[in-house]
Amino acid sequence: TVALIAGGHTFGKMHGAHKPKDCLDADPGAAGVEMQGLGWKNNCGKGHSEDTITSGLEGAWTQAPTKWTSLYLQNLLNNDWEKTKSPAGGKQWQPEDKALHTSVPDAHVKGKYHAPVMTTADLALKFDPEYRKIAEKFLNDPEAFRLAFAKAWYKLTHRDMGPQSRYLADSAPQEDLIWKDPLPQAETKAISQRQVEKLKAQILESGLTPS
Repeated sequence: TVALIAGGHTFGKMHGAHKPKDCLDADPGAAGVEMQGLGWKNNCGKGHSEDTITSGLEGAWTQAPTKWTSLYLQNLLNNDWEKTKSPAGGKQWQPEDKALHTSVPDAHVKGKYHAPVMTTADLALKFDPEYRKIAEKFLNDPEAFRLAFAKAWYKLTHRDMGPQSRYLADSAPQEDLIWKDPLPQAETKAISQRQVEKLKAQILESGLTPS
């Protein structure tokens, strides 16, 4: 959990440039046919870039949100945080240290800067004693953090692919992990294609119907 949150929030930002209820049209299921299965059309500003709206929370967690760093953990653990609101009115947190309020470059507007932000869920990693132990370990051991996030992200993006036999690329990790739903080794030899055809013919000749 800590690896996935801390690693994931090392990159990117949240999008809450405006209030969703004032800007977004209906969701895909309720949108008109002209939306071609899309939804949440954004009618504010550009409708994208610095006007992007998703959760209603706004901002990046680190000063270098396009690079792999330990800045998320440094910011989280080494600062005191005060509650604030996003432009959309969402409750989030910013550092009490005003020197950090112009440390995060805007993702779209050159020369514009912001404070790093945290969500309430992020702060749980700091104030929950068990999560904090792990967060501090990762801060003090960047390689352990990198490896833990790599494994967590690998699981998140591959967990529905099934057993190891479905992994085709030479670069695919060969470790057989429990979340891959590993199949036990067969104790008998697999039947041949000729035997398969024979069984199919026998079933068809049996007169059985699907019902």
